[in-house]
This record gives sequence, structure tokens and C-alpha cells, in this order.
Amino acid sequence: MKKWLIGMLVCTCLIGSGSSFAVATAEAQAAAAITVTVNDRLIDFDTKPMIDHGIVFVPLRFIVNELGGQIAGSSNNEVIITKGTKTISMKVGSKKITIDDKELELQAAPKLINGRTLVPLRVLSEVFGATVHYENHQVHIHTVTEETTRGNSIGNLNNGGWYVSDQEWIYYNNQNDSGRLYKEKYDNSENQLVSDDKYIGALNLVGKQLYYTSDNKLFKCDIDGANRTLVHDFGLGANLVSIVGDWIYYTQGTYMYKPLYRMKLDGTARELLVNYQVSSIAVTNGKIYYTIEAQKLFVMDTDGRNKKKLLTGNYITWVEVKGQSLYFNYKGKLYTMHTDGTALTQISDLDARNINIQGDRLYFSNYSEYSKKLYRLNLLDHTTQKLSEDKVYYVHILNKKLFFYNPDIRVVEEIEIEGA
Repeated sequence: MKKWLIGMLVCTCLIGSGSSFAVATAEAQAAAAITVTVNDRLIDFDTKPMIDHGIVFVPLRFIVNELGGQIAGSSNNEVIITKGTKTISMKVGSKKITIDDKELELQAAPKLINGRTLVPLRVLSEVFGATVHYENHQVHIHTVTEETTRGNSIGNLNNGGWYVSDQEWIYYNNQNDSGRLYKEKYDNSENQLVSDDKYIGALNLVGKQLYYTSDNKLFKCDIDGANRTLVHDFGLGANLVSIVGDWIYYTQGTYMYKPLYRMKLDGTARELLVNYQVSSIAVTNGKIYYTIEAQKLFVMDTDGRNKKKLLTGNYITWVEVKGQSLYFNYKGKLYTMHTDGTALTQISDLDARNINIQGDRLYFSNYSEYSKKLYRLNLLDHTTQKLSEDKVYYVHILNKKLFFYNPDIRVVEEIEIEGA
């Protein structure tokens, strides 16, 4: 999940020798001028932020939505908030706040003003994984999303999302049992059926829950298979699904390529991001790199803002991201360019597909050959090496294990590779 950062304790030092009335007047004037941005987006409140005894208070609901949380209930002055797998409870007039089973004490109690709950800024850092900076009546709130928050790697999801893992288990689509969901220990000592759902894909692991597609639906269950729940019904057709942070990014529609949406982990708060035919997505570092009908490559913020075209051309597919570089198949060749769209460079004349990156190595199926064998390209010197004589589809990587589907014998094969 998101890395929970303890932000700055924000307070406004009011210095003066006047009466308490003068201090209150100064606080009221300062509050009237306070502006709040979340991830550089200006928030418009119907109840304004305020300052009380040098502490800045902000309306909770507006900021919770921007930080990827959701107010699950509000009654008797108690507010319950969910964010990912966490549940937060706080009460107006009480300094005590509960995060799951842990109780903390706030610097000041939440207030109820004009029907809105206002909280001290420190709540945003301690509870919502945000860094907070206050200066000259301006509040700047930022969230930090790290790669550990993602449900599966870009490369694995581009290849169907058949495999995902935690520290102990590998969860996978068992091609020997109609694509049912199984789990196996890394040392191969145990192998168990997790779900009877068939032909699962888009596996994402979020905490102790697995998300996966089956029968044109998105399900979630515990890692032992318990508490299976329908999250979303796509209707029909294959769909792209990627979970990063507290959001599920997915495509849905009636054509082969579909519009792009996002929703919360429980399937609520659905938002349309791109109303065109999206053919691939790569979500990372607060950005979505996506292709339209495999002919245009775009980038945008994860909330759909700041769309920018990076490249136009025939056949742009298998987009992978490493650091500040994109790697993809362009017109049947392997290319790279910077994430801002500059420095487009061909790094191999091979028709690289089923692309997946591990460390400084890019693995791919070579469609320049009829046999489509497995190759590896060194990202430092761009040299290539053949790794297998078998035909290769659906390349998945988990640490030092690489899995691929061999259509000639209809089995998934496994080889050992260099670790990350």
C-alpha cells in the first residue's frame, strides 16, 4: 500500500501583544485568505479553512476525495473514512482518532462548522499518507505513491496478468486446470487451489487480497480464496486492469479497444478518464502512459488531467516503463524514448513483443522469427541473447523466475533468470 509519511506539524505562529480580540481578528483575516492545493490542484470549498489558536483547520470531505479516500459513514458527529484497506474513525470534539485498531491523539479536536467537519492539517499527514506544507496562507498537500503500491508489474499485466506473488507464494492461472486460480510456494513445496473461477487474468495483489478477472467480471478474494466478492461487471470483452495505490484503472466497452476508467478498490467512485479506444495502459509514478488503437501514445495524470501526445505512428504496443524511459514496439522494431516524449531511439531491429523488464534486462518474444523464440536485451549496451528454442507467448517475471506459455505443447514453462 502507500507509504504512510509523517508530514510536518503545521501551525501558524501568531505574535503580538494585543488583546485576545485582536488575535482572533488576525486569525479570521488569515483564514479568509487561505488557499489549499492537493497535488497542485486548487480545491474550492463551500466552508472555508480556518485558524484556531494557531492551528490551521481544513474541511475534511473535499480533501479525503482528492487523497483517494472515501467517507463511508457520518452520524452522531462521528466520521468513518476508508482508504485502501485502512479504516479511520474520528469524532467531532474529540482528540482521539482510531486507525484500524490503533488509537492516536490529535493535536486538536475536529470541529463542525456549517455542517462540515474541519480537521487539523496534521491529520492529513498522519492518516492520509500526505506531506503538508503551509506558508503565507497557502497549504500545499502532496501524496507520494511508490512502486510497492502496485498490484502487479506493468510487464506482467501487459502479458495478461497470469502471475503475481508475495514473499512466500506465487498466485497464478493454472493452464492445466482451465485457467483456475492456484497458489504455489516459491520452493514448490505446496500447491493449492484458490478459486474455481476459470480463465482468470489481470491478477493484482493488494495487501492480503487478490483481484482478478474471470467471465468478463472483476472479482476479489482473500489470498486463501475466502470472501470472494464481485467488484465490477464489465459486460463483455477482454479488459485491461491495473491497480496502483487506491485506484483500479480499467477499460470497458463493446469494441476490441475500449474507453479508460478508474474506480476505488471497492468498485465505487467510477470516473471516465479517456473516451477513446485505449489499446494499452502503463500506470506508474502518478502518470498513465496509454495508446489509442495502437497508433498514438499519450501520457496523462492518473486523474485524467494534463493529457499530452508523445508519439503518432503505425503499431505502438507493449509499452513498458523503467525510470525516466519508455520501451515499446514501434512499427515492428524495438524503441525507447524519454517519458516526456523526447529522444526517440531505435535500440533493436527485432520485432519485440510480449515485452517484460527485470532490472537492466528486457525480455521479449522475437516475432521477427516465425518460431517466436525468447530473447533478452541488455538495456545498457543493447546487446541481445537468445534464451530458448521454444515458441514464447505471455512472458511473466517474478524475481528470478520467468514464466512463458508455449503454444506448441500448450503448457507454461519456467526458467531461472537474473534477479532484479
